[in-house]
Amino acid sequence: MRTPFNRFGCKAFILSVLLAATGRADPAVVEDADGHFAATFPAAVSRSNQIIDMDAGQVILCRTYAAQGAEFFTVIYCDYPEGYVASTGAAAIYKDMAKDAADKAKGTIRSQGDCKLGDVAGLEVLIDGPNRVSVERMRLYVVGDRLFQVTFTGRPNSEAGKDAQGFLDSFRLLPVPAPK
Repeated sequence: MRTPFNRFGCKAFILSVLLAATGRADPAVVEDADGHFAATFPAAVSRSNQIIDMDAGQVILCRTYAAQGAEFFTVIYCDYPEGYVASTGAAAIYKDMAKDAADKAKGTIRSQGDCKLGDVAGLEVLIDGPNRVSVERMRLYVVGDRLFQVTFTGRPNSEAGKDAQGFLDSFRLLPVPAPK
């Protein structure tokens, strides 16, 4: 069985254990100027970055996440090589990301449907973990050559709860400054 330690790493696991022992933390409003997004996380956040080599070039993946008990709240943005999204198409990127997320969770996609953030069309995906011990509710948005992945992970049937809905609905895009 895949544990939170295997899925999210040592730091996230330790953070979730501490939060479970100490109760609910204060919300953290994050405005990420580099990522051009804002979201309200239920607890203090951690961050990580990764460079991924792919055939089309390097993808820069930036992750901001928080854990509270058995729930995880994550915003990931991936910067693809210039022109990659236009040549591949947002729909294909959404499909690949949904499949990749389900594969990494060793789960199955329960449902997919269109969603919208302002004038940005996206895809919302529900993924059931193995043996339905967990669920992921993920919203995907593409802006230019950047993919945003906003994800709530928790126990089964928690995906429509107040914590999940509040986090997902708190996500917003920030204006991109004009070049100087």
